[in-house]
Amino acid sequence: MIKVIAFDFVGVLANEKDVFLTNAEEKLEKMFGDNINDEDYLIEARKIVDRDIDITQITERLIDKLYKIKDQKLFKKIKDQYDGIKIVIATNHVSFVKKIIKASYTPNYLDDIIISAEIHKIKPNKEFYIHILEKFNIQPNELLFIDDNLKNIEGAKKLGINTILVKEKTNLFLNIGKLLDNNK
Repeated sequence: MIKVIAFDFVGVLANEKDVFLTNAEEKLEKMFGDNINDEDYLIEARKIVDRDIDITQITERLIDKLYKIKDQKLFKKIKDQYDGIKIVIATNHVSFVKKIIKASYTPNYLDDIIISAEIHKIKPNKEFYIHILEKFNIQPNELLFIDDNLKNIEGAKKLGINTILVKEKTNLFLNIGKLLDNNK
């Protein structure tokens, strides 16, 4: 029985808006993905922006400017229909993304936020998924991992984790419901 659903953030819960980016913003945005920690991001960002305070402000503004949440009520719908399910956002990103996540989702419906830069592990490395399993004290078949990156999905499947690969037209709630209903 699935006890925890772990969602990737960008591409699954949020889309990137088509917005104008300054040269500095564009360079910083390209460094968001696979961050093992924020310090590595800051080291590279200092080559673009001089002061850490400016890096932080530009990065937070950029994240807010760049991402559009797809369905802010998704977690509520899941929790209302499936009692006891824990919902987690598990993303490869810098920790600055936490601010928009917390602002976008009601704490009652989001149980945890796991960010690669904070745990020093990145998808698709097995240590990332093992971190989730150990944190929630669950077996691989009790986790549903949802991502739009096939390599991340394959990494989770190797451990026996249930997965949903998100494509452009994927109806998340419908696909999650089918899996949860079949997994009772």
